Amino acid sequence: MKVLIIRLSSIGDILLTTPLVRCVKQQLHGCVLHFLTKPAMRDLLANNANVDKVLTLGDSISQTVTMLDEQGPYDYIIDLHNNHRSRMIRARLKGKKLIYRKENLRKWLTIVTKRDLMSSRHVVDRYMRTVMPLGVSNDNKGLELALPHSLDAENFRRTAVGGISIDQLLSSPYAVVACGAQHATKRIPPAHIATLCSLMKVPVLLLGDGGDRSRLDSAGATFGSNVVNLCGKTTLLESAALIRDAAVVVAPDSSMMHFAAAFHRPVVAVWGATVPQFGFAAYATPHIDCQVDTLHCRPCSRMGSERCPLGHFDCMHKQDWQRIATAAKKYLSESTI
Repeated sequence: MKVLIIRLSSIGDILLTTPLVRCVKQQLHGCVLHFLTKPAMRDLLANNANVDKVLTLGDSISQTVTMLDEQGPYDYIIDLHNNHRSRMIRARLKGKKLIYRKENLRKWLTIVTKRDLMSSRHVVDRYMRTVMPLGVSNDNKGLELALPHSLDAENFRRTAVGGISIDQLLSSPYAVVACGAQHATKRIPPAHIATLCSLMKVPVLLLGDGGDRSRLDSAGATFGSNVVNLCGKTTLLESAALIRDAAVVVAPDSSMMHFAAAFHRPVVAVWGATVPQFGFAAYATPHIDCQVDTLHCRPCSRMGSERCPLGHFDCMHKQDWQRIATAAKKYLSESTI
């Protein structure tokens, strides 16, 4: 049996497909499994033992379909993206189609009415429902991410990031604070990141990209000696390796939260414009969801936006940062790393 899974982006969504990938590969004996994604997502699956081949989107739909025809034919096409591009691709391929059904209407109604109208199922469990006709069931082992050999724990310790020895960084248990998210209304504001780090009083690594570093610098955020700012200093997979070795991860609704879940690290999730009821909470790992439940304006969007619609951004500004710091320190004190 030959199976093609389609999920084109983004980072967190790719990680959230990994339970389904594992279960399909391991429960359909003899299955050859290919995964189609965007070129930028390739590294997330390149070392996954359950993926026989990672295929990447071409410059056009026609080019992509031609490439897939050369790799096929496929017995099953499992479309976990179900957007206009994936629909055009699957329509031109032979094989039985299994299609992930999104809950966008439920999300929209939840946003408009401020009543929880979601199904209460995590997106991983909704993905798994897509392959029920194949007799595949969830093994409940959670997300996974296989890193390249160079980032294995022993090899990684001998390297440096941002001019700092990894061995030095790992000399004591530490927390990671994720500074970024794709959309502004899901990000923790720089001033609150500084407050959180000062309240935690434990070793903290700040992770994010160059844009996150610029935001911290522009806001004049200052940090104590317990903080190492690695924003913009690490590759995506180096950040993942640092999360793998962390005692706890504090993150907004972002890919970093799902990296933590992939390594079964405890998560303190800080929710802004979005809500865990949308189905994207940290999956199958210890976690605490922190949100301002009293706001009448939440949730205000499906995936976040570039500014608070009402201008106050109270979903972040009114978070209980002492509670968040205390939760992170508790996980760190319980860590066996």
